[in-house]
Amino acid sequence: MSDHGHPPLANMNGKIVPFGDAKISIMAPGLTFAVLAFEGLRAYWNDDEQQLFAFRVPEHMDRLDFSNAVIEIEGCPDAEKLTAEMLELAEACAFRQDIYIRMQTYVDEWGAMAATGPAGYSIVCRARGRVAAFHEGRHFGVSSWRRNEDDASPPRIKASANYLNSRLAGLEAKRNGYDAAVILNRDGSVSEGPGGCIFVMRGGQFITPPVTAGILESVTRRTLIEIAGDVGLEVIQRDIGRTELYLAEEAFYCGTGQELVPILSFERKPVGDGQPGPATLKLQDHYDAVVRGRVAAYRHWLTPVYANGDGT
Repeated sequence: MSDHGHPPLANMNGKIVPFGDAKISIMAPGLTFAVLAFEGLRAYWNDDEQQLFAFRVPEHMDRLDFSNAVIEIEGCPDAEKLTAEMLELAEACAFRQDIYIRMQTYVDEWGAMAATGPAGYSIVCRARGRVAAFHEGRHFGVSSWRRNEDDASPPRIKASANYLNSRLAGLEAKRNGYDAAVILNRDGSVSEGPGGCIFVMRGGQFITPPVTAGILESVTRRTLIEIAGDVGLEVIQRDIGRTELYLAEEAFYCGTGQELVPILSFERKPVGDGQPGPATLKLQDHYDAVVRGRVAAYRHWLTPVYANGDGT
């Protein structure tokens, strides 16, 4: 199966079904009014242990609970049930490679914009290797679209409605010849990109916008802040002005899907020497070791998929 191929199975409201049979009503508020929250998780194959490890599952489940509470989707299964069903599906798919897991909760059936139920949910697992940008880096441009604010469509939660803002910024970036976008707040400071958080280095320290800067409360961002000290790196959380992007010594973009992607330029102005920076590469290596279970101190972040530890 290709990276973008259809997975063989899905969980639909607690039942494992063929992927093609996982359907919702075309009038469900989750579709018609974007009353939908979701989580994207990765699970990593460890060949030495013949085990697939899902990464930081409780943190993702906590964020899903928060997203559901904010947009008022009522009656969703609890984290324990969703976790068990996610692992059951991943095991049934029998992957022996890195995968991506998409979990969605939404208002189902036919309802009004203000409907809070009935809640439906789905889980899909698919093969997803490391993106090429992880090694190659990418070029970013500053978008003319501004980040939606907490008192309009709160970006700290992972709700599908927020991704229209990211889509518009991403499409503009590609039209302008960039790989991806930097989205600014109304005050002109840096928020994030379409689906990822931004870190820039100045004076040998990485800086990343705080959670009050209109960012998604990213599990990957949190992870990198927590493990950076292991490889001698310091991370400061503060507002970043647009012009600081042009002064960056190194920079990277992070999220569950892309993991940790070096940023090579902003607005065609090279970051450093225009190549992935040494500190970024060091953090990438450490992150890879952590998510694959090779760092004992962080094994508690991993949830094994296979009971027998042999991919069966």
